[in-house]
Amino acid sequence: MATADNTDTQLLEQKMQQDLQETMKNMGLETGFWLPKLKEQLGVTCTQTLQDLQEKDFQILKSQVQYPWEETALEKLMGLSHSNTHPKLQESPVEMINENDDKLQDLQYLFLEKRQSHEEAVKRKLHNKDNAKKDMIENRGFQDLLQRLDLKHYFPKKMGKVNFHLIYKTSVYRIQPRSERELPFYFLQKLQMLDYGFRYLVFREQEQLEHQLYTSASDEENEDSDPYEDSFGDGNSPVTTNPRPHIHPMDIQMAIFHCADDFARQYILGKLSICQFALPLLVPNPCTSQIEFSLWCLRQIKRSWQHSSKSQGRYRFHNQQMCCVPTSIVSFIRVGNGLSASKSQIINCLLSKNKHDVFFHRHCKGSSKDCLLMEGVVEFYWFYPGEEHEDRFDNCVTFTNLHGDTKKHKQQLAFLQEVSSLIVILMSASDDNGENRKIVCDLWQSSKSPMICLLTDKDKNIVNNSGRRIKIGLRNRNKAELMEEITIAIRHLLELSDHTLSIEDCSHIARKQGFLVDEDQRECKEAKEKAEIIMALLREMNLSHLKENLLPLQGELWHLWCKKDRELYHLRQKRNRSIEQHKSQIETAKQIIRDKQVVKAFPLNDLMRSFLLFLQQHSETHIKLYFLQWLSVFLDSLTEGHLENLHEKQRSLWSKTQTEKQKAQKSNSLDLWQNKLEAISTEISDCTLGIEQLLREIGQIYEALDETSSKRDIVFLSLPQIAADLMLSGMPIELMDGDASYVPLKWIAAVFDKVSEKLPGKRLFVLSILGLQNSGKSTLLNTLFGLQFSVSAGRCTKGAYMQLLKVEETFTEELGIDFLLVVDTKGLRTPEFKTKSQSRDELTTFVFGLGNLILINIFGENPSEMQDILQIAVQAFLRMKQVKISPSCLFVHQNVREATDKEKTMEGRRQLQQKLDEMAAMAAEQEQCSNVSCFSDVTKFDINTDVYYFAHLWDGNPPMAPPNLLYSHNVQKLKSRILSVAKQESKVNILKISDMKYRVEDLWRALVSENFIFSFRNTREVMAMSKLETMYKQWSWKLRSHVLHFQNQLNNQIQNGKVKTLQRSSLEDPITKEYETIKEDFEKYFNEGPESKILTQWKRNVENKLLIFKEKLISDAKKEANKYIALKKSEEMLNEKRTTYKNEILKRSQEMALILKGKELSEEELQKQFNQLWSKWVCDVSSNLPPATEPDIEMDSKNILLEHFKMEKNLANKLKRNSGKQFELNYDKHVKMSGLFTNQLESGDKELICVTTNRIFSRFDETITNIWKQNHDYNVNDFYEILRIIEEEVSSAPMNKKYSFTSKYNIDLSLCLFERASKSFNEMHRTFKKSNDPIISLESKKEDFFTSFKLSCQRETSIKSFVDFLWSKLIPALSTTVWENMAPKIAGDMQATCPAFNGNRAQLEKHILISLAEEENFDNYWQYIHNPESFFRSYTENYIKNYCSENGSEKIQTVLKISLDAIKTAILSATHESIAEAKDKSSTASEWLDLFCDHLGENLMFPRTDLQSIEHHEIKDMEFLNKAMSEALDAAMTKIEEKILSTPIDEMVPIIEKILSEQFSGCWKQCPFCKSICTNTIPTHEGDHSVLFHRPQAVSGGCWYKTDEFSIDRCSTAVASDTLFVLNDTLKIPFKTYRQAGGDYASWSITPDSSSQPYWKWFVFHFKLALEEKYEKKFKNKGEIPDAWTIITKQDVLNDLKM
Repeated sequence: MATADNTDTQLLEQKMQQDLQETMKNMGLETGFWLPKLKEQLGVTCTQTLQDLQEKDFQILKSQVQYPWEETALEKLMGLSHSNTHPKLQESPVEMINENDDKLQDLQYLFLEKRQSHEEAVKRKLHNKDNAKKDMIENRGFQDLLQRLDLKHYFPKKMGKVNFHLIYKTSVYRIQPRSERELPFYFLQKLQMLDYGFRYLVFREQEQLEHQLYTSASDEENEDSDPYEDSFGDGNSPVTTNPRPHIHPMDIQMAIFHCADDFARQYILGKLSICQFALPLLVPNPCTSQIEFSLWCLRQIKRSWQHSSKSQGRYRFHNQQMCCVPTSIVSFIRVGNGLSASKSQIINCLLSKNKHDVFFHRHCKGSSKDCLLMEGVVEFYWFYPGEEHEDRFDNCVTFTNLHGDTKKHKQQLAFLQEVSSLIVILMSASDDNGENRKIVCDLWQSSKSPMICLLTDKDKNIVNNSGRRIKIGLRNRNKAELMEEITIAIRHLLELSDHTLSIEDCSHIARKQGFLVDEDQRECKEAKEKAEIIMALLREMNLSHLKENLLPLQGELWHLWCKKDRELYHLRQKRNRSIEQHKSQIETAKQIIRDKQVVKAFPLNDLMRSFLLFLQQHSETHIKLYFLQWLSVFLDSLTEGHLENLHEKQRSLWSKTQTEKQKAQKSNSLDLWQNKLEAISTEISDCTLGIEQLLREIGQIYEALDETSSKRDIVFLSLPQIAADLMLSGMPIELMDGDASYVPLKWIAAVFDKVSEKLPGKRLFVLSILGLQNSGKSTLLNTLFGLQFSVSAGRCTKGAYMQLLKVEETFTEELGIDFLLVVDTKGLRTPEFKTKSQSRDELTTFVFGLGNLILINIFGENPSEMQDILQIAVQAFLRMKQVKISPSCLFVHQNVREATDKEKTMEGRRQLQQKLDEMAAMAAEQEQCSNVSCFSDVTKFDINTDVYYFAHLWDGNPPMAPPNLLYSHNVQKLKSRILSVAKQESKVNILKISDMKYRVEDLWRALVSENFIFSFRNTREVMAMSKLETMYKQWSWKLRSHVLHFQNQLNNQIQNGKVKTLQRSSLEDPITKEYETIKEDFEKYFNEGPESKILTQWKRNVENKLLIFKEKLISDAKKEANKYIALKKSEEMLNEKRTTYKNEILKRSQEMALILKGKELSEEELQKQFNQLWSKWVCDVSSNLPPATEPDIEMDSKNILLEHFKMEKNLANKLKRNSGKQFELNYDKHVKMSGLFTNQLESGDKELICVTTNRIFSRFDETITNIWKQNHDYNVNDFYEILRIIEEEVSSAPMNKKYSFTSKYNIDLSLCLFERASKSFNEMHRTFKKSNDPIISLESKKEDFFTSFKLSCQRETSIKSFVDFLWSKLIPALSTTVWENMAPKIAGDMQATCPAFNGNRAQLEKHILISLAEEENFDNYWQYIHNPESFFRSYTENYIKNYCSENGSEKIQTVLKISLDAIKTAILSATHESIAEAKDKSSTASEWLDLFCDHLGENLMFPRTDLQSIEHHEIKDMEFLNKAMSEALDAAMTKIEEKILSTPIDEMVPIIEKILSEQFSGCWKQCPFCKSICTNTIPTHEGDHSVLFHRPQAVSGGCWYKTDEFSIDRCSTAVASDTLFVLNDTLKIPFKTYRQAGGDYASWSITPDSSSQPYWKWFVFHFKLALEEKYEKKFKNKGEIPDAWTIITKQDVLNDLKM
């Protein structure tokens, strides 16, 4: 811990270092760069040590300057005055990376480079943060302005796009800011939506405004004042305090500019340019003397215009990067103050004929003299000539405007002198200021540029013009004539000057003058250098071959892979090839293509290596964005010229083909032109190169590696992280490859995974837009949300792109979403779509399926275009409805002339509604969708609120037209509606970011299939349903375990005689109470769970399912309880007889005891006396027993059979003949073939018949065992249960309409089982009779009677003997109770800890498959395939045995300890409480025993009647009894534990198995094709049967018709193919319409699915011989196993199942 002195020293050092930083900042030096150099190289840590520096020290630093002006700043800092020489900047050499043949090592190298540079990046970032402090701002006015605007924490340059690029709650439409702090927000929001009203934002306090406008109404003197009087004062009036002036609109703009970082500035200036406002070029820093030059901020501004030349005529410049376009520069300056004319206003008249204020001037709304930040700013504006001949200038001209008096801004003047083609001076001829006059004279005489002087105090008549110098008087001039004269003068002088410069050229001059050029920052420069290195590689190659050579993965190979992948969803059967063989060939071909891609990709070429290296090295997003933007700029420069020529050729050819098509007779040239058109389209694609193509290549590298490499290390995973980081930074990411018209699913899924990792659990609202090409879709999205989608004509969006937009944090709860994902698409009438309607439909359906809201964009009023897009939209909406996706829609009708005329738009709405309804009805008829008659049946739609009419984007003719203010207002209204829809949708159907990949995959896989509706599979719903099934299992187990526990307690009470009759409430209330607790969890899961929106559709079904389950448990518990009550009553009837005999013997023993009482007899003597009398007592009692009647079980059996089969002839004779015979299956007698099927039973059919028969025998054995367990006498009704089992199994046997069981089968089986049952029932009767014989019962109670006898004879020791007797009865009862309680506890523990049982039944089945594969036992597989329910039970039983044996001692002892502790607590509690009550009541032994048993109550089965023999004894010392009971407790618990541990666990296994089997029961129906088991957990569920994965039909013995060749096709593949299945010679049904077969076929839902588990492929090959032998068929010809199946290993399938 530091001492006080040390702390003070540290604080002083920190303060001195801060002072040094501030000094360096004031000098204009970047502290993050220079401070470490001063400290490390010269030892400078504070300002005081600067004075010790020498010339040599200066020379050391001089060689390290980054910018020319830094040398001067260093001189000032060090107090030196050396010559100002500017050393050239030396470019640091960049080392090239050696190639590496191993593909993953190649990427690992890049990753290691990233790790090594990460620490430096972090240090640099920390320095930048430290050096951005603004504590000591010298410009107090600026500081106050920042404070008023609430921007202080953003200065300097800390405001990124992310700070305002959010979705806010506050709308700026027709709402004024409520405070000055809101002005920046309103400025940026209006700027984003091109509402140029942001330029005139003013906030005035209402009271202040009224005070300025109106005087007091009570001031009567004013009523009589003279209007000609000087009411403004004469200067001698008393001084009054003026209110604080409002913030000047341009101060708002410039304050935001100073706070914005480079990317935010770029965005702001781009929007200003679209709004046709002047842009800042030279900007003085308000806190230093440094002047900043804007170049980077202008890089993204591109324009098109018409150029006019005498020699070349008019030609068009297309999409030019404006900062690189050389133009004449006309600079306007003002010399002097107080001039009557406004320089900015004059420029505006020149540029826009006074229609639009390009430059802000004194007469603009909100203008005042109190402008703080515009002084010394040089703004500029490009004039673009259009197609009209009325343009003032023929060529593009740059106009600059220096704000303020020129004499105060000599640096700016010097710069303008050097760059200008023409200087225009606004001045007064009568100005007597010597400095002003000197400036003008110097310019007039020495400037090389032509010059115009605009004299505010002279008129035209007195001005002389000659040569390159012109004077024009402004006073008393007609504005139109004056503007014409100035225009002619400028045009004339520009013709004399050939001096043209671009803004980029001007930046070189700015550097010479010591200005800070924004592109000279180190990070920007470094990114530019890296980009230039890449470009050097590209310039060496032919443009049309660039992508082929440097981006080889996204070309022909990728397109071929897409074609093969599409074939996978359109499988066709050929004569000698099955569907599965065809599929296997395609998958092999796809794998070969991926292998080729990897070979082409690795080692990485120079382009991709350099590109990946930079993105991997720099973890900071803004550095990546610098690099990507530079690269984008250079790539555009490289390709734009050639692409423009190609597009021009394409347009020309397109026009020719359209003209030719309209002719009646087609010429041969049409085909030629179309071929040329396709060739040009291909070349355009080959020559189009941008960042999206580079990222696409990374995606292909990822996909190729994913399918060819077994490694999954961090390097591999870092590839999608690159795209995810860029997406999070706000950059658009390609969703659908526009060239291939395909979605790279694995790449997109990986990107979404990485985004989801960064934004876990975030809710996503998806907005998609659809419209024709060049209809303004991307422009609309950019204007709505400030996005960055490409809007340049000729480079329109191809495919689909997505961009992420964050919702402002305070708005997320109300809106219900965290992010907005915007999906932009290519137009529906692009040349590619003209010939590919399938691609168009796929794209439309794709974006409709993704979107929560669809913007349907219609441009203009062309009926045919409207018809096209409406038809496409309606069809897509109908598809979504059929797959239960319900996006909302908004129609945006752009470029409507009467957009504000409500009456005319109402007619348009009516017509639109009519068209939509007609198309919906037509589409529904085509799709055979009967419940649709109008468009609102297809999707939620309100014609009054969901249709928006937009004015044209431009208020005039481009390129000089500003945005239409009405368009901006339309955008603001539309945005409010979009957010309103998002709020509504968030309550119903919102995805999480992590869910997007599933939606993309589901949609795309369904789209490339033949039938979208049939093929769509909602993975997210499948996953949600799987989780719900698991939750349902937990809820049902919780309820079941509660009922089991309650049942045990109730059974104990019944056995103890506490419950004689069952009250409905006593049974239902406890179960219902627990059910209500579970319902609370249920409601919470459905309403608050992460999947609550999806789960809503199943809530009622699962609720009913749970309710049915509860009712079944209650019903079963009631049956069980009534059974125990009936048994108890039966037992009590028997006990009445026993009790008479017991009481008699007890009475005699007590009489004898009274005779012997008082005598001191030993134990042996007492035993001797008792034995002498016992035999006589028993003989006397038994002599009074009535004779017993015996049942005739054989006769009952015969009568029941005769009654049940009374329609059968000669049944009595059959009974005699078949007596003693075993049942033998005879297929000829016991099975009858259906009329449809004439062929013989196949081996698979016979196997099914055997399975049914075995199930009947198995259930019979189980029933007999359960009857025996009930310990009751023979009951004739048990025979009827056997008949029910036979009927149930026969009716549910899987016969597929092929055969049926005959009545002889039922009779023979019933005879056999009845005979076996009769033998068992006779044995059961004998056992029951023996156990319930009164004499035998008396003999079994002999020891109890002796104990009673002994207690009656004893005195002091009677309590101990009493307790011993009591424990002798308690221990067996406790042992039984503990044993019975352990089974549910072990079952519960297995569910909690065993992976096989802690999920739903699908999870259990997965573990069964793993177990089967590990064992490789074909017989087990056979049972699993043909008798799954039986196998599940046997698997569960074996699992329990292994579980108990492997974990036996530990697990069982744990459960036993818990149970013993619970019982021990119950015994102690019952003992203490009963003795306490007995003391108070002075109870007898009988009364205490009543109390004790009452307190034990439901905890164990302990009938009070068992204690009758000791209840008559006297207990005098209750405390001794308490002590004796407690002392005996531990010993008793030990005995119980030893007894249970010595009992074989196998006795408990059936109980546990029954509990678990009931818990995991469900539907056991099997697919009629492949025998896959239905996954529904309700045995008699509603709706179709279904399964996640189907099997090859060979698994169930499927074969090709009338051959011995196995069929290896899967039914989920077959239903997407053109194959048929055959029921008989005359009935062949296409797999696509398999439900037509009826029966089991009609009750199954089998959806097309190209994916499959490798498991059954491995099984088929591994057990090939066993299957051939069992089914007597062969894997040959169309049944031949594909080669791809033969290489699947057991480990492969185990890994797949364990994923």
